[in-house]
Amino acid sequence: MKTLRLLLAFALSWLAPSAALAQDHPLLGRYADSRQVGYKVDAYDEARIITGPFAERTKTEQRGPGWELVEGKVFTLYYKLPEGRTSLEALRNYEASLKAKGFEIGFICSTEAGDCFTERQGYPGLFLGLALDGRTDLPKLQLGDYVRNFFGNGNGRYLYAKLKRPAGAVHASLAFSDDANRGRVVIARMIETGKMDTGMIKLTDANQLGRELNDNGRSNVYGILFDVDKAEIKPESQPQLAAIADLLKKNPGLRLDVLGHTDNQGSAGHNLKLSDMRAFAVVAELSLRYDIDRARLNPLGKGLGQPVASNADEAGRTLNRRVELVKR
Repeated sequence: MKTLRLLLAFALSWLAPSAALAQDHPLLGRYADSRQVGYKVDAYDEARIITGPFAERTKTEQRGPGWELVEGKVFTLYYKLPEGRTSLEALRNYEASLKAKGFEIGFICSTEAGDCFTERQGYPGLFLGLALDGRTDLPKLQLGDYVRNFFGNGNGRYLYAKLKRPAGAVHASLAFSDDANRGRVVIARMIETGKMDTGMIKLTDANQLGRELNDNGRSNVYGILFDVDKAEIKPESQPQLAAIADLLKKNPGLRLDVLGHTDNQGSAGHNLKLSDMRAFAVVAELSLRYDIDRARLNPLGKGLGQPVASNADEAGRTLNRRVELVKR
């Protein structure tokens, strides 16, 4: 039991310092006398949530029927239920509270009953925990051992609800463990859809690029944009590409390595290939559209191996997804 408590403490250490706990989402609240053991907010991120029965065999893929990908402000909250209170009691209380606030209940299930799964077969609560934990080749929601420890052989329950509002929908994704020997917990995610903060990445003009290359020999460029998991350059990238071309035309002797960098979403091999393709796309665009001599540019993919910020949140991942120019 002591080992389990140590594992729990380690698994939750990423979430928030103790002073930051005891923060509830205003549309969710908390079950009476439950103890909050984790709290985390991402200003803008994507979340894969269960919205209906899903296939047991796809539980770690988070894809296919029963899954929905939403984007917005993501709140992740963890509560330990008080002694003597069951997951069913907690679920019914949350269900009534959400309904009273205007939420539509979209899906409720129990792993024991089998209605969480398209196979209609009963499975241990651990299968719900594995589904929440996500794909094995991607960074997890940092649930890790916490999920595996508390969604054991007992029952697991789940509730999905949605609130429609002019400012953007709010999705409520709540999972409940019911393993009395391990402790009963609630893992909740509230996703507030809405507009993302934009204008966070500033274009770098030719003069600034030149100064950074002269002073440091390299410059990180953030105005060249790609769709998720693709190497096609988005049209809004042209002002930044034009600035790079302007710099090269003003300095005919300048030769550059064009490095592609990614965040850590996905395997190392996949990201290395993706970053390589993106670097080649930038070089091709500068050569074909802006008439820059191809021999002056050397595309190289660096994948996820050279981050400049933490990949723990979207703000850091945004900084890691970049094109870097290195003076040769």
